[in-house]
Amino acid sequence: MNINGLKTKAMQRKPASKRASQTGKKLDLSKMVRMNFNENSYGMSPKALEVIKESAVMGNRYDFNATEIKDVIAKKHGFDSSNVLIGAGSSALIDMLGVTFLEDGDEVVLCMPTFAAFVDMAYVNGATPKVVPVNENQEFDLDAMLEAIDEKTKMVVVVNPNNPTSTYRSAKDIEEFIKKVPENVMIVIDEAYLEYATAPDCKSMIHLVKEMDKPIVILKTFSKIYGMAGVRMGYAIADSEIIASMSGCPAAWNVSIMAQKAAIAALNDQDFIEYVKENIVKGREYITKELEQLGCKVFSSQTSFVYFDAHRDPAELMDEMAKENIAMGASEYSRISIGTMEENQLFIEAMKKILG
Repeated sequence: MNINGLKTKAMQRKPASKRASQTGKKLDLSKMVRMNFNENSYGMSPKALEVIKESAVMGNRYDFNATEIKDVIAKKHGFDSSNVLIGAGSSALIDMLGVTFLEDGDEVVLCMPTFAAFVDMAYVNGATPKVVPVNENQEFDLDAMLEAIDEKTKMVVVVNPNNPTSTYRSAKDIEEFIKKVPENVMIVIDEAYLEYATAPDCKSMIHLVKEMDKPIVILKTFSKIYGMAGVRMGYAIADSEIIASMSGCPAAWNVSIMAQKAAIAALNDQDFIEYVKENIVKGREYITKELEQLGCKVFSSQTSFVYFDAHRDPAELMDEMAKENIAMGASEYSRISIGTMEENQLFIEAMKKILG
């Protein structure tokens, strides 16, 4: 069956996705140590898990307005609920941004490598991603992004800390960048990994939504430090007019009652979140030190993964690691998600075997 004639022109033009979940060899992850998708190996808060079980009995009911979770998120960040939009993970919110604001002829300025969902967002809505390489430190090159902005630019995207490079730009650098972006260009800041950061100048830009009269959208997720990747829950903070516009997308009404209730419970269990962060940071430091001792170049991480150059082809190293029953990531360099300490030690032992 040939359905190309039924597909939109945008989907016909779109290159194959480079998202990690849609590329590479198919692995039987049930038999492997999963250290490739930046998942939280410590899981979600026990309180959130219990709430999912309790709220499942309401699974036959709709909750289109999601009033309670929006109020809780708004209160957490000092906003009104009209400044909050939820989605089935930040990926759904990225889709909503594209559907609402992009069209044929628009350009989206961003650095690569980064979260490829933003590239997909541009293509499927007829826009073009205008890609600027990260700098030599594997950081977003904000100066080069400013130079890339022209009359076609509709949106700029900064992922901070960045996936897959694990690096960040300081709050001062990003704020100065935002000040220089033209007022008719939407600024999207993806902070999916910010809760793992320990650097004092790696901070959220949420406050700028109030402080600057510019179209700024901050994306957050429950998939990372909150351990709810499979539950699918994320949110955006922005000016109420932006939120109202994005709320017109069908995807704005598709977050389950279970996910909403679990997110509230997770936000109210910060002791568990601190436990997760403490252990991820310990694992991050351990893997960094061990990889450096093996002669790898490791880029300083503020995330739940480590990006490194093992002086081997990343795809080949990924295949060799799969033979050791460990799943890892590969792009320009290699990426390993932080697991439990036992998982981290298994990874290092496999690296010693492969590089030895």
